[in-house]
Amino acid sequence: MRDRIRIARRAAAVLVALVAAGGATTVPAVAAPSGITRAAAAPAPAPTGLAYSYDAATELVTVRWDPKDPADTVTTGYREGGCSGPSTADGPCFVRASGPLLDGNSFTFRLAAGRTFHFRVYAENAAHRTTGSAILTVTT
Repeated sequence: MRDRIRIARRAAAVLVALVAAGGATTVPAVAAPSGITRAAAAPAPAPTGLAYSYDAATELVTVRWDPKDPADTVTTGYREGGCSGPSTADGPCFVRASGPLLDGNSFTFRLAAGRTFHFRVYAENAAHRTTGSAILTVTT
């Protein structure tokens, strides 16, 4: 009940202020920005040469890919991701969108023995657009 009374008092105060301002009862329109264009960002080249190694004692998988080409001025870093299967026809792939970018050419993660994971590396450009590598099937 108190909340309803507070809301009614605030609404009345706003109405009184609008009437005092000359009777305006509508909010003025805001002009939409015009002439804004975005430069098309070149896509980052897809990572190549994916391979993995597995340490059974620690259950750690290390995925490596070819180092970034020194002539590549588009790629700002890499993100790891996973897929539903060994092909995009098997279902969607997902990219880890939060956290810092990977700046090297390897990534290590834990995977229990006897498991299979479909891994993908994504190169990211300055506009945060990603280009995915081929899917790497990791079997432990």
